[in-house]
Amino acid sequence: MEKDISSERREGAGRRPDRWVLITALAIAFAVAVGSYTAAAAGTAGAIGYTVLVILPAALSAFVAWVGSMGRNWPRSTFALVPVWLSVGVAVIGAVAFREGIVCILMLLPLWLLFGMLGVWPVYQYRKQSNGVDSSIFRANALLLLPLLSLVVDQHVAPPTARYHVVREISVAAPPEAVWPQLLAIPDIDAAEGVWTVSQSLLGLPRPTGAKLTGRGEGAVRDAEWEGGVRFREIVTRWQPDRALQWRFSFPDASIRLRTDEHIDPHGRHLWIESGGYDLIPTQDGGTKIRLWTRYRATTPLNAYAAMWGEMILGDIQNNVLAIVAGRIAQEKDHG
Repeated sequence: MEKDISSERREGAGRRPDRWVLITALAIAFAVAVGSYTAAAAGTAGAIGYTVLVILPAALSAFVAWVGSMGRNWPRSTFALVPVWLSVGVAVIGAVAFREGIVCILMLLPLWLLFGMLGVWPVYQYRKQSNGVDSSIFRANALLLLPLLSLVVDQHVAPPTARYHVVREISVAAPPEAVWPQLLAIPDIDAAEGVWTVSQSLLGLPRPTGAKLTGRGEGAVRDAEWEGGVRFREIVTRWQPDRALQWRFSFPDASIRLRTDEHIDPHGRHLWIESGGYDLIPTQDGGTKIRLWTRYRATTPLNAYAAMWGEMILGDIQNNVLAIVAGRIAQEKDHG
């Protein structure tokens, strides 16, 4: 009888998650993640590819789940926690070792959680059917080969390109001829001007501090300055007083990338901000609807997902600029 009880206890102990086995599996996964990211960033396709966004979270989550659950009866909740542990660890490594910005980390986390869950799910189903009997380490090691194969594919398969158009509007109680001068130059923007936005107020993206205009008509240049030494130019391509102002963007230095994130390069391989402009639309009450728009193209494996972030970030920036312009117009009207 004592022998049977002792045997049951040993069997039960074997079914509990082994902390050191799990820690070792996570350490190996993090090492593969860092190596794969470094190799991808050094390649011609760049770091934002199928490997980093899709294959790594799926393959590494499956690897950790397979190794950690060998010979054990993991509950479903433990399997579900594997992508969470990996995602948090990768976020910390990215922030500390690679100095990734908050925007890139927040964009990466949902993808690692999603594809990590997709990688864990078949392992969980297999373990449930086999009662954790299979302890083949060969299959676990085979999972680590997937990122290496994917890196090769990334170098030969170009991600798709898609174009997007972000638009925001605001109405002001002033005719177009009173609005037009306020669009041409916006000097000395105070920190209190504008509105609260997620991108700039919460995530810490820079806010505009001023814009000046050199010249008149097509070919004129608007020099914009933002917090943290960010600078860029808007070269006018359409000049219709009281109706429309349009420009193409020029980024003469790396100030945006250095201030925000290495991968947020407005004229880089993954993002290209093309043009923008204002449209002034008279309203029946004698006011004006100011429409601010931006066109850009994205070249990533998941353009629709990237566009969701583009809509939020560029939309926040546009809303803030429009609020500044509307505030200047109201101030001018009060003083007039």
